[in-house]
Amino acid sequence: MSWIRSLIGISCLAFGSLEPTWATLAPPAKPEPPPRVDIEKLPADFFDWDGPRYLKPKDTWLDQAGHWVVRRRRIHSRHVEALGQGIDQTLSGQTWVDQDNDSYLRLGAFNRYTEDGKMGFEPEARFKLDVPTSEEKFRIIVESDANDLAPLSEQQQRGTLTPEEADENSFTAGALRFLSPLSERWNASTDVGARLHMPLEFFARARTWSDWQLSREWRLRVDQRVFWYLQEGWISRSWFGVHRPLGPHWRFRASSEVRWVHRKRGFEMAQIFRLQRRYRNRHFVRLRFGVLGDTFNNWARTEYFTDMLYRKRLHDDWLYGEIIPSLRYRREEDFQPEASLTFRIEMFFSSSGDLQ
Repeated sequence: MSWIRSLIGISCLAFGSLEPTWATLAPPAKPEPPPRVDIEKLPADFFDWDGPRYLKPKDTWLDQAGHWVVRRRRIHSRHVEALGQGIDQTLSGQTWVDQDNDSYLRLGAFNRYTEDGKMGFEPEARFKLDVPTSEEKFRIIVESDANDLAPLSEQQQRGTLTPEEADENSFTAGALRFLSPLSERWNASTDVGARLHMPLEFFARARTWSDWQLSREWRLRVDQRVFWYLQEGWISRSWFGVHRPLGPHWRFRASSEVRWVHRKRGFEMAQIFRLQRRYRNRHFVRLRFGVLGDTFNNWARTEYFTDMLYRKRLHDDWLYGEIIPSLRYRREEDFQPEASLTFRIEMFFSSSGDLQ
């Protein structure tokens, strides 16, 4: 009889354990519908709202700083344009000028790292006042970074020089420019002006340039310039360059330049190869390799260099950032490699045009 009692107990336990299993397998009960609200029974003040219709967005301190910079840039850009137009109206006697000018103000911060551990964060500023409509063929030019007297090595690597190094041979100049096309293919301009420092140093500049389509893909550009400075004497620059597209995005250019320096009775020469590409109108990449030389004593190569420039348009068409790693091999350093890394951020104040 004991085994019968055990069998009955096991059976009860088994059927008891199945009860929750059947309960879980059963379909869930439908939730009760929410109670319906009769609109007519709601009080009259239920539909009244005394608060604001929309909440105003709350800007962070970073947003506020960004908005302040944008407003300042717009104000100063209008001031730069108005300065050029005001001078033009005064000189030409016109009461209204509807032509944009190329005046600009560039403010930036510069930082360069070198192998010897030198680094520094320095501000830089450049400006150009361009008055285009005093007469149909005349322009008034005032620029802060004229580099006619700089050697080719400095002109080719101007983006990696500190402001102090760039200022050694650059200067502020004011000139009256006369535009006189020579033919349908050749353009020319003549400048008469002075270096704006005391005592004034007067100069004259002449330039002519043209483009040719050599083939379906190759183009040739020629640029000839002649300068005369009261103290420096004659300087001549001849530039020749060919360029073509490489695929749908890249462009290749090879250029040769010769500069005659009368005071040193010799030539400076440069051969530059350049490859560049733009990405979605916001990114720009440029690769270069160059060889420089001169004939001041005897013909000799003075420098090899290579660099890469990456420029990004950070905001709209006036805030830019640049990264430039470069490598130089100079004769005065026994052609030992000199590496540097340059960072720059720049603001471009102008009512028209873009920073190229």
